[in-house]
Amino acid sequence: MIKIVALLSTLFINLYGAIFLFATSSKKFKNRFFLGLFFFNSFLLFVGHFLSFNEYWITFRYFDFIFLSALLAFYPLYYIYIYSAFNFNIVATKKSYHFIPPILVALLMFIMVLSTSWENYEMYMNNNLYGTEITTKEALWLSYMYKGSRFFHLGQILFYNYLTIRFLIIAKNKMQNFYSNLDKFQLQYFYIVTISFIVLMSIPGFYVTVIGRTPLDENGLQLLFMCSLFTLLFIILAIVGLRQIPAEINLSNNIETTKDATIHLKELNTIEAELLTYFKNDKPWLDPQLNILQVAKHIGTNRSYVSNIINEQIGCNFNQFVNSYRINEAKLLLKKSPKLSIAEISELSGFGSVNSFIRIFKASEHKTPALFKKLNS
Repeated sequence: MIKIVALLSTLFINLYGAIFLFATSSKKFKNRFFLGLFFFNSFLLFVGHFLSFNEYWITFRYFDFIFLSALLAFYPLYYIYIYSAFNFNIVATKKSYHFIPPILVALLMFIMVLSTSWENYEMYMNNNLYGTEITTKEALWLSYMYKGSRFFHLGQILFYNYLTIRFLIIAKNKMQNFYSNLDKFQLQYFYIVTISFIVLMSIPGFYVTVIGRTPLDENGLQLLFMCSLFTLLFIILAIVGLRQIPAEINLSNNIETTKDATIHLKELNTIEAELLTYFKNDKPWLDPQLNILQVAKHIGTNRSYVSNIINEQIGCNFNQFVNSYRINEAKLLLKKSPKLSIAEISELSGFGSVNSFIRIFKASEHKTPALFKKLNS
């Protein structure tokens, strides 16, 4: 009974999550579609666990190939979802190689199961769950296929943890070099949750691959704890995924190209002077939605040049560069207009929200705006 409750809870969370994510996805929120695919794949995976652990082996026999395919598609689908969350190009031909192993294993397992008698399949399942001896070649080949898939999955865990974390670092840098206001994308918890999810989900993957499924089958409470953890992680992932807004611009491209491969230092200095003059005289940073494309267009140059100047010559990213002007404006207002509320100062300084203003101001000045106002009034 414990095994049934444990597995059904995670199974249905994944099913309901997939349906809701598919229903709310759109061209703007395509990340929800890919997260929905990931949830549906997880649903198939836990259907397989449910049938296997509860010994519905007659049904599982014809589901086994789907189960192994879902197992090997788990991390690739998660990686594709992370990719979509930042509006990077997802080209089917370039990303299809991630799904070659799941497809091949599914086809092989399907053929092997169809050509194996029920007695041999039952022997394979008893070995799989209870560690009993295998005495026939057919059952042994099935066991090799399952264990080989499990060890390949072990490699996937390491590979996709690396890919995901590496990609998130690159995407975070690109976002900071493109947008002056990141709050609307709900990224504050996105990085923490997505990395925590893949790392925490990897632990039981290692455990099952190295130790086997027998301990989980023998200890219902251990299985219940693990499934409860999975259920919680999936719920948090769904909530964060629904709140997160993909970037409007495709960040995988440079957006603009230039005919010249290089630019002389003198030209860079000229562009830098124009940039600083533009920010001093026009105060574009008062627009909360300012991005680097708008800046580059105004001073008549390429986005990559503006980014290079800010990163290399000024020594920060675009987000930090713009917010430094906003903080200076806020400091002037806090000193000269103490009657203004923190919310009013936040708006007049170009910040997207009060929370963003307080967080960024505190990180820069090591005190809250309210304390700064008090000390300078």
